[in-house]
Amino acid sequence: MANRPLPLGSSIAIAGAGIIGASAAFVLAERGYRVTLIDRDEPGLTGPSWGNAGHVVGSGIFPLAEPGIGFTGMKMLADPDAPLKVPAEYLPAIMPWLWRFWRASYGDAYETALKALISFNRAAVEESIALFQRAGMPERIRHDPALYLYESEASYSAALPHWKKRQQVDLHSTHVDADEIARLEPDLAPIFVRGVISHEWAIVTDPYEVVQGYVEAARERGVTIERGRVEAVTGRSGGVSVTIGGEARAFDAALIAAGVWSRELAQGLGEPLPVEAERGYNLTYPAPKATVRRPLVLADRGVVVTALKPGLRLGGWTELGGTKLPPNPSRWAKMRQITDAVLPGLEGAPATEWMGHRPSMPDSVPVVSRSGKHPAIFYAVGHGHYGLSWSAKTARVVGELVADATDQRYAALSIRRFGR
Repeated sequence: MANRPLPLGSSIAIAGAGIIGASAAFVLAERGYRVTLIDRDEPGLTGPSWGNAGHVVGSGIFPLAEPGIGFTGMKMLADPDAPLKVPAEYLPAIMPWLWRFWRASYGDAYETALKALISFNRAAVEESIALFQRAGMPERIRHDPALYLYESEASYSAALPHWKKRQQVDLHSTHVDADEIARLEPDLAPIFVRGVISHEWAIVTDPYEVVQGYVEAARERGVTIERGRVEAVTGRSGGVSVTIGGEARAFDAALIAAGVWSRELAQGLGEPLPVEAERGYNLTYPAPKATVRRPLVLADRGVVVTALKPGLRLGGWTELGGTKLPPNPSRWAKMRQITDAVLPGLEGAPATEWMGHRPSMPDSVPVVSRSGKHPAIFYAVGHGHYGLSWSAKTARVVGELVADATDQRYAALSIRRFGR
C-alpha cells in the first residue's frame, strides 16, 4: 500500500499521553486533524513524563553507546556506586538489546547515530520555547545554561573531546575553575575542581505541569482525551483499527507514542522495535535548606540537580531492568549519599522517592517515522533521557510526516533501520 498524505480533518488516534504524545496531539490539532489521545492513566501521571529532571538539553548529541562502552560498561556493572546497572534476573532478557547496544558503539554505526542526533537535536531549546508559547504556557520554561561539574582534573580532561565536538557543531560552552564554581553555586560542597557551562539549555517549572499544559491546549483545539489501554494497532483498507479495552475502533491514522510499551504494539504489527526500559531514579526534596541557582550535571556521578516547583530534584542513573521488577531501594540510598556529599545542607532532609521507565533505543536515536508495515501508522518513541528535550521537535516531525508522504529528511529516525 503506497504512502499518501493525510488530508486535513482526518482522524488520528495517539497511543500514549506522556510528553511525546501530548505535544504531538497539540501540534496535530493545530494543523487541523481530529485527534484522540489515549492513555491507560491520566496524561503525564506515570512514566518519565511525571518525574524527570525537567531539563531541555540542547547539547545532548552523544549516543550512550560510545566507543569503548564494552569495557567501561563492565567496570560500571562491577562498581556498586556506578550509574549503570543491570539486575541479574533481567540479564537473559536484555542480552539481545545489549548486543545491539554494543554494535552501535563503534565504526560507521556510531558515526551514523552521532550524525542523526546532532541533526535532530539542533535548536531543541528554541523549538521548545516556541511550542510552549503557542500552547499558551510560556511561563513554564526558561532558558537557563547548565553547569557541568568535575571532581578531578582527570575526569575533566577526559570530557574535553566532547566539549570540543559540541563547539564544532555550534553548541557553546564556557569553562570555569573551582573559584568560579564556588561563586556560582555557594551551597555546593567544595569538591569540584572544574566546571563547564553549557549554554544551549533550559528548564521547566514541573514536567507533569508541562504535560498537563499541552493536554489542556490540545483539548481547547478539539482533541478528545480518553482513558483506556491500547491493546493493538492494525492496518485496514483506508485507515487503521485501534483496539482499546477490547473494542476495535476505526481511525484514519494512528501514532504509537507509548514509551517502552510501544514495543508490544509494534510486535503486533510484526515490526522490530528494540526499545528497552531504562529505569531512572530520583529524589525530590520539597523543602530544601540548600539551593542551586541553575541546572547542575554531576558529571562524575551520573546525576543531575534541578530546582523545580515540586522541590529540589536529584535524578539520573541507568538501570536496564524492564518494566516488571520492583524498584531497587539501594539506588535511592546511593543517591542520598551523593546528596549528602554534594549539598551538605540537605543531609537528613526528607525526600520523595521515584522511579520511571525511560524508553531507550540501543543507538540512542529515537524512532520518529512512518511504519514499515502500513502507511497510516506512525511511531514517536525511544527518546531515552531526552523525551522533554526533543518533544517539540518530535511533534513537528510527526506533523510533517503525516502531511507529506514523500518526506525523506528524517530517514535516519526510521524504524526501518532495524529490519523487517
